[in-house]
Amino acid sequence: MPKDVNALANKSDEEIQKQDNTEDQEYFGNEAFTFDELKKHWQDFAIQKETEGKNFEHMVLQQEIYLKDATTIVIKFTNPVKIDILDKFRADLITYLKTKLNNGKISLEIEMVQEEAKRKMYTNSDKFNYLAEKNPIVKQLRDRLGLDPDF
Repeated sequence: MPKDVNALANKSDEEIQKQDNTEDQEYFGNEAFTFDELKKHWQDFAIQKETEGKNFEHMVLQQEIYLKDATTIVIKFTNPVKIDILDKFRADLITYLKTKLNNGKISLEIEMVQEEAKRKMYTNSDKFNYLAEKNPIVKQLRDRLGLDPDF
């Protein structure tokens, strides 16, 4: 058995990942980039997916993103189904960004956020109470005119 295979088997996952990152830096470069540059290339990739007819992938790319540090991009999701869609083209996205931004250190992380629960108004009373909270004069008008919001 060649020594390389034994050496590779004895390396930890962390050492292998460090070696891969070093190779990526050599191949893609190590230039700094701004959030605006990232956003531009992110949108270009999203448009490319839309023109290919991959609407679900385009939808995923419309999620909010931010830079955690100089090279870590975080994308926010409210729905775990979108994560599955992202996983299908994640490698292509990262390679595209590494190429366009000339930085081999770029990584992508996912952040799950809770979507705010919206108050649903079904009955006329619910609608009236909501309006009355926003503008208390509505209650005075109802009383003066003798109106019944449930009718």
